[in-house]
Amino acid sequence: MQPLVSIILPNYNHSDYLQDRLASIYNQTYQNFKVVILDDCSKDHSLTILDKYKNHPKTSHFIINKENSGSPFKQWQKGLELATGDFVWIAESDDYCDLNFLESQIQQINHQNLDIVVAETKTVHNKLITGRTQHPVFKDANALEITLNSFLYCPILNVSAVLFKKELIRDISQFYNYKIIGDRVFYFEAFQNKKVAINRHTQSYFRKEGDSVSALSSKGLDYFVDYYREHYRFAYDAYNAKKIDKKLYQSYIKRFFNRVNSRLSKAEKLQSKYLKLRLSYYIDLKK
Repeated sequence: MQPLVSIILPNYNHSDYLQDRLASIYNQTYQNFKVVILDDCSKDHSLTILDKYKNHPKTSHFIINKENSGSPFKQWQKGLELATGDFVWIAESDDYCDLNFLESQIQQINHQNLDIVVAETKTVHNKLITGRTQHPVFKDANALEITLNSFLYCPILNVSAVLFKKELIRDISQFYNYKIIGDRVFYFEAFQNKKVAINRHTQSYFRKEGDSVSALSSKGLDYFVDYYREHYRFAYDAYNAKKIDKKLYQSYIKRFFNRVNSRLSKAEKLQSKYLKLRLSYYIDLKK
């Protein structure tokens, strides 16, 4: 029997890329899948494109938000709640992949007895391949588990490259309450100490058009305040739950405060919002 894959397609204002994404999903060589289509109140032409797949036999759910949720991770959670079968693939709407993606990913999971498999990931800009994404979990080429050694880093940089066993999501509870680092929290909740490997036999293409949404270079003070506070909350909750020790907790918040500090201008550092953030950081270190 072929295992069933639930494919979660969360979209917001990606009409320019949806045709490629949808074609790379529905035309897979492996066809035992169901697609959960989620649109977060897009303002572009996304619905015109998505509507063509509303009654497709492979579409299990077609959900259009009347109001924007304010977080892509709330869309992830909605899709995960609707997921059925054996495996889950969160296919971001601005990415795409080879047509053997599912077939190859499932083969690798079965052959290596894995919980998670990550496809070779290429970055794309203006339809040209611009590079290869090095996922931090594979910094050690022999890494077979996502362990606390990777806590300081987001272990996987593009969720579209990942296929994972549905059973891993049984105990997740917090990641969708984050607007910026929900992916990092999700990996920590679902993938910790699970078997993972890179798959060189298929490709996922990670869209990098202009400034990446995750790039910090163009962000302002308000964003960085939220960015630090989310990282602090994540680390503190993990420490409070005894999932990490105090040394790792302190190393983590030092890392992300320093990241914020290095990207702010002198003028921003004179603002009261930054001074309050700096004070809270010193208090956070002593907890």
